[in-house]
Amino acid sequence: MSNRTFISMVANEDLSSMQYKIVYVDGNNGAKLRAAQGVGVLGVLNNKPQSGEHASVVVAGLTRCVAGGTVTAGSWITCSASGTGITVSSGEYILGKSITGVASGSNFQMLVQHNGYRG
Repeated sequence: MSNRTFISMVANEDLSSMQYKIVYVDGNNGAKLRAAQGVGVLGVLNNKPQSGEHASVVVAGLTRCVAGGTVTAGSWITCSASGTGITVSSGEYILGKSITGVASGSNFQMLVQHNGYRG
């Protein structure tokens, strides 16, 4: 059985085609697709909301995530500039750890942990 922690907030842009991508809290207290690589994030979008609708975001626990490159099981994961999960480089924010490995564009299992910035 999987334990996940979700939070709900308003989608401040159309996220209907962004399920399992990485989002952040914008300046208007809503969810937006993360558009900068390696920086702090909120979590992984779990549904397909249009702008103004309820966004469900996984902030802890197991979730699917879209791979932005080849992901190896056991890799630390951060966010790409397109909101996909990629392997962390030095100085980037660690959102979690991949549980499965996949090719770019596929969904992988990730344990969202919010481990801070990699040294």
